[in-house]
Amino acid sequence: MEINYWAVLVAALSGFAVGALWYGPLLGRQWMAASGVTEADVKNTNFPKVYGLTFLMSLVSAYVLAHVVGQFDATTAKAGAQAGFWLWLGFIITVQITDALFNRGSMRLVSIDAGYRLIWLVVMGVILAVWR
Repeated sequence: MEINYWAVLVAALSGFAVGALWYGPLLGRQWMAASGVTEADVKNTNFPKVYGLTFLMSLVSAYVLAHVVGQFDATTAKAGAQAGFWLWLGFIITVQITDALFNRGSMRLVSIDAGYRLIWLVVMGVILAVWR
């Protein structure tokens, strides 16, 4: 199975576009309230480190998803979206809810973060399926 590395790169970068909207104008204030992050916390964030490591993790996720898309021979937007959805359902939401239950975390925060991850995986799945 061949991997289209340009598609993996674009899929990994798509998380930043989705995240900029999701954690910015759409749900940024709600996320800050649910997570307890303050404006001062944001100002004191080491953004090069955070974004660099986030991109690396997104790249790993896109690469693994490319393998899943290839294994299931997903070549349409619908099939790619379904691959992203099923991985989200099986591995993202289940882990986030379990963590929140044991850590007494906010289900509101889980909803916000899991919603982002759902859109992110679906978008990545679409990119990887149609750009093979």
